[in-house]
Amino acid sequence: MFFSFVGLTYSQSDQEIISNFIQKQKQIADRSKVKTLYQEMKATIMGMEMPSKIWIKVDNLRYETSFMGQTTTVVLTPNGGWQIQNGSVTDIPKEQITEAKKQLKNQSLAEGFNFFNEDFSEQNTNFEIVGREKIDGVNCYRMKITPKDTTEGESEGYFWFEPNTYLLRKVSFKQKQMGQEQNIDIYIKEYQQVAGMTFPKLINMNLGQGQNLQMEYVTIKVNEPVDDSLFKK
Repeated sequence: MFFSFVGLTYSQSDQEIISNFIQKQKQIADRSKVKTLYQEMKATIMGMEMPSKIWIKVDNLRYETSFMGQTTTVVLTPNGGWQIQNGSVTDIPKEQITEAKKQLKNQSLAEGFNFFNEDFSEQNTNFEIVGREKIDGVNCYRMKITPKDTTEGESEGYFWFEPNTYLLRKVSFKQKQMGQEQNIDIYIKEYQQVAGMTFPKLINMNLGQGQNLQMEYVTIKVNEPVDDSLFKK
C-alpha cells in the first residue's frame, strides 16, 4: 500500500521515516520555554579564531565578537539598536533591526537548528528518501529536499540523519557566491543537552572555494539571570 505525502508517493516505511524526522526537527527547534539565553561560541576559519558571546532576554539581544584584537558589540532592543566598535557608537536604522535580530538568533541557535520554519515546510517542500550513506561512521538516511517554488532561486538540497534518533548529521545545498554557484556542506559533529533541549555543540562547514569554518558552542546557559544593563547605552 502506498500513501501520498507532500505531493509525492512513498511506501509506508518511507512516509514514517520522513514524518518522524520532521516531527523530531520541530521538537528540537522548539524554544518556547526559553526566556533568557547566554552563549559563548568560537568560530575558526583559515586558522584564525573568532570568539563571540550572545545574551538574549525576551526581545533584547546583545552580541559581542572579537577578531584580530578588535571587539564589536551589537545591541538590539524593541526601542532601537546600536553598534559599538573602537569606542564609537553607531545607531542601527530601525528598518534593519528585525533582519539583524533574525541573523543573530540564527547564529546563536536561539530558535533551534531549525530548517523547518515558515519558509521551509511540508507545504512548500517535497521530501524523498534516496538511500543510506555513512556520515562519521553512522549509516544515515539520505533525504532529498526539493522546493516546489524555485522563483526565488532556491535549489534542491540533501539531509543526512541518524536512523534511530533522527538527528541531523549533514546538510548539503547550493548557494550563489559572487555570481557563481557553490556547494555548501554542513556537518553537525556533536550535540549537547541543555535544560532538556538539544543544541549542536560542534559544527563544521565547507563553504566552497576551499574555505572551511568550524563553529563550537562552548557554553550555553538557559533561563539564568541576565542583567538588564547589557541592553542599555
